[in-house]
Amino acid sequence: MKTTILPLLTALAVTTAAQAGSDYSAKAMPQAAAPSCLWSWFAGGSGGYLSGDWDEDIYTLHLGAERKCPGSDASHAIYLEVGYTEKNDSENFGLSSALSEKIISFGGRIDYDVEIIPITLNYKYEQSLTGNLNWYIGAGAGIALYDAEISGRFVKLVNGGSQDDTVFYAHIFAGLTYNVSEAFEIYGGVRYVYMDDPDFFTGAPIEDDQSPDGDLHLEIGARFNF
Repeated sequence: MKTTILPLLTALAVTTAAQAGSDYSAKAMPQAAAPSCLWSWFAGGSGGYLSGDWDEDIYTLHLGAERKCPGSDASHAIYLEVGYTEKNDSENFGLSSALSEKIISFGGRIDYDVEIIPITLNYKYEQSLTGNLNWYIGAGAGIALYDAEISGRFVKLVNGGSQDDTVFYAHIFAGLTYNVSEAFEIYGGVRYVYMDDPDFFTGAPIEDDQSPDGDLHLEIGARFNF
């Protein structure tokens, strides 16, 4: 009897120890953490055209960060952008706009060089369309540095012919991007521009063609992802 019980107790002890070790190993096994969303840096620029009263080229440079989550085909980006556009033109004024020669003789002419530097903080939402092609929408707001050099014989000029101002600037935009590779993409889109009017003359509003307010900004650009 004793001979039979001893092997049974030994087998039971071994089985219990093995089971306990198995349970401990199962509990101690670390769980894999779910992939987290990642931020990455990007930089780029564009060349474009302001279609409207301003009717001039515009160039931009930007730097920002983009947030992507595993399993999602959408991304969110925040970036700072600086632009540059300029216009060289002249305005005739006097007795009648139909008498340009008489206007110059008896009225006057204003020659002006205007530079505008928009500086904006922007948000962009991007969504996969098909393959490497994506669509995006966004908006941005900030300021525009407005600098004008004015010359004319019969015009009361401000600060000896120089006018500087800082005004509110904003835009909304949409377009398409194409991923050439993981690190490089090209894009094209359109923006609607809003800009407050600076004072071009003393206390007088500027003409429509001396501001890009209400113009469409058509652009093509490229971006590097780091």
